[in-house]
Amino acid sequence: MAFTFTLQSHTFLSQNPNLLSPKPTFFKPRNLFPSLPKTPSFLSLHGTKHSLFAIGPDGKFYPNTADNDPPEAPEDTAHGVSKWEQVHIQASRARKAQEEDFKKNQSTFLKAIADTEVNPNSLNSDGDDLFGEIDKAIVMERQELVKQGLLKPKDIKGSSDVMEGVEELEPEEVVDLEEIDELTGLTVIDTDSDEDGSSGFDVGAGEKSGKSNAGASLDEKSFDLDFDSIGKVKVNIVEPKFRMSLAELLDESKVVPVSVLGDLEVEITGIQDDSRVVSAGDLFVCRVGMKTDGHLYLSEADKRGAVAVVASKEVDIEETLGCKALVIVEDTNAVLPALAAAFYKFPSKNMAVIGITGTNGKTTTANLVKGMYEAMGLRTGMLSTVAYYIHGDHKLEAPNTIPGAILVQNLMAKMLHNGTEAVVMEATSQGLALGRCDEVDFDIAVFTNLTRDHLDFHGTEEEYKNAKAKLFARMVDPERHRKVVNVDDPNAPFFIAQGNQEVPVVTFAMENKNADVHPLKFELSLFETQVLVNTPHGILEISSGLLGKHNIYNILAAVAVGIAVGAPLEDIVRGIEEIDAVPGRCELIDEEQAFGVIVDYAHTPDALSRLLDSVRELRPKRIITGAFLLLSPNLHHAFSATSLSL
Repeated sequence: MAFTFTLQSHTFLSQNPNLLSPKPTFFKPRNLFPSLPKTPSFLSLHGTKHSLFAIGPDGKFYPNTADNDPPEAPEDTAHGVSKWEQVHIQASRARKAQEEDFKKNQSTFLKAIADTEVNPNSLNSDGDDLFGEIDKAIVMERQELVKQGLLKPKDIKGSSDVMEGVEELEPEEVVDLEEIDELTGLTVIDTDSDEDGSSGFDVGAGEKSGKSNAGASLDEKSFDLDFDSIGKVKVNIVEPKFRMSLAELLDESKVVPVSVLGDLEVEITGIQDDSRVVSAGDLFVCRVGMKTDGHLYLSEADKRGAVAVVASKEVDIEETLGCKALVIVEDTNAVLPALAAAFYKFPSKNMAVIGITGTNGKTTTANLVKGMYEAMGLRTGMLSTVAYYIHGDHKLEAPNTIPGAILVQNLMAKMLHNGTEAVVMEATSQGLALGRCDEVDFDIAVFTNLTRDHLDFHGTEEEYKNAKAKLFARMVDPERHRKVVNVDDPNAPFFIAQGNQEVPVVTFAMENKNADVHPLKFELSLFETQVLVNTPHGILEISSGLLGKHNIYNILAAVAVGIAVGAPLEDIVRGIEEIDAVPGRCELIDEEQAFGVIVDYAHTPDALSRLLDSVRELRPKRIITGAFLLLSPNLHHAFSATSLSL
């Protein structure tokens, strides 16, 4: 029996879907020129009496001291504009930039379509012809631009008109002409290229001759339009550089050492807790792990160029080669997140951060939320167990399922430096328990569900649940923070109770129709999932390439995040529908085989049971389930592969 309850205590959100702030912030402009009653008045050139300046007996101007002081900024340093309104402003600016970019490159688009020579009468209307559909789309776009007056009409004559007035060719000449057409545009391949190390391709015959051959020119003969590249700009990811003295780092991080030895003014250019990746100028933090102790690798870190050490034990740095300072603290593991965040200038404070926790659905929900934020026009990064994204399609391979505290801050600093405005992050139970997310400034906490998992690490289910709850315990500011909770899960009241009770809560569910976000109707198939979603701001119709009933929960979670931040409904739908599949998450493998194959990261009994239940709802004739183990230096996980007989 599904858990059902009616939530009475959470704060109701604004009914205006166009506001990113649940509560509009009002502020009264400050009077930047207060009246000065004790100073003599004077008349302006227009005869208006003012008391803004002090005129001395000698007729000279003596400004009041307060006149030279800059106006004081409000405590939020945003001049009364809330963080959510800032996000809304950034989204508007991003949309305007996209429109300006389109106008700027409009001539290129018009030229590309104007150069196409497609005869609409010869187009294939068969829907199975992909290239025919592309040609048809180009012709339709060209006709629309002609109607708008941006392009001139172009008469396209048939082959019979082209040959009009030309003498009939002999059979031999027809064969020669066909051979010439077949050879047009082909390249010459050097058979000896493999032996001399060349690439195996040579220039075309027309290029070798050095002459302009209109009949053999590919540029004039055809036009290849890359639809995937339209609207996308290739951006080079820039690595930010950081440096500060050890004294500044301790001051910024608010770490209180037990003792300090050596030169505190030594310059720090990096921070590491792994001696194998230390480079010259780094601060080495002797973190104590579950299997080893960083204090044992101080000599290796020193040889690699570490200039300072943070330790929790007495160590001798007099015999080291380059270490110039030693900082002793009570617990290196506890201070590591603060040191890392301070070194990288607390990047999460300058971005909107969405944290997602739960046993199942974190990765898929993170991808959906990322797509939704990007549909809003915001550059959005992601830290998940599959990969790290700076923003957009700029992907970095994830070396670990749980990034360490230093890597989290490093990646967020890189995101911020490259223009990222929002970050979606999977908050795993191990990461929360080990303090790796301690210095991440989360704005939204999302709870998907809770089942038995990772008891080898946490020991008990209670410890596992308490670790997940650390994310919600940080939701304390009603103006900025939001809680998004699956109320179909029996642990929902526990997570809602964490943090400040006045923080607004947005609920989602499939069974509980009292939830803020719930489905009115849904249809499942092997190729798409269609769902009609009820929200406080309207009904959404979503067609997603994600398969299975469990993915409806993930879609609802993403919709609830959009409602929590006041995202436009059209952006919510468009962003979710952009995500067709998530690697290893109920992923359909299509190699034109006669049966369906689904690959899923189902590594717990509950996850495997949910997967099979979802597959059965697709009504296949037969289900064959297999499992395989992925082995790598950092990952040892089991995946399940399901074969469907359709």
